[in-house]
Amino acid sequence: MTAISGTRRAMKEMADGTIRVQIDIDPVFKDQFLEIFRQIDMPVALAPLVADFEQPKEKPKGGELAKLAGQLCNNPSFQQMIRANNPIDAAMIVREECGIESRAELDHDPDAADIFHAKFRIPFLELEVR
Repeated sequence: MTAISGTRRAMKEMADGTIRVQIDIDPVFKDQFLEIFRQIDMPVALAPLVADFEQPKEKPKGGELAKLAGQLCNNPSFQQMIRANNPIDAAMIVREECGIESRAELDHDPDAADIFHAKFRIPFLELEVR
């Protein structure tokens, strides 16, 4: 589906109750408009566009903790420590315990980072030192 934005300028109610709407289209969309609406009396759909509509949330980018979590989850010793069968299970366990959907969140959520350090990083470091 193709859409073109415009601005409502006028509205008039006709004698039979029909509403006639005037919409201004930016000249940069002229060719696109003429391509889509080639004829008069063509059915159209209208929907409001508002400046403050909710944008999809941008996913946080992973940093050093996300990278470390990925490395740990791929480490067989770490997998064994947390009783995971494979890297995918290990990643799932880390995400669930930290209350996150993506390991990238570790770099943006201080509570999740604290849980990661306490439950995973520090115990693994202590295990590796032995």
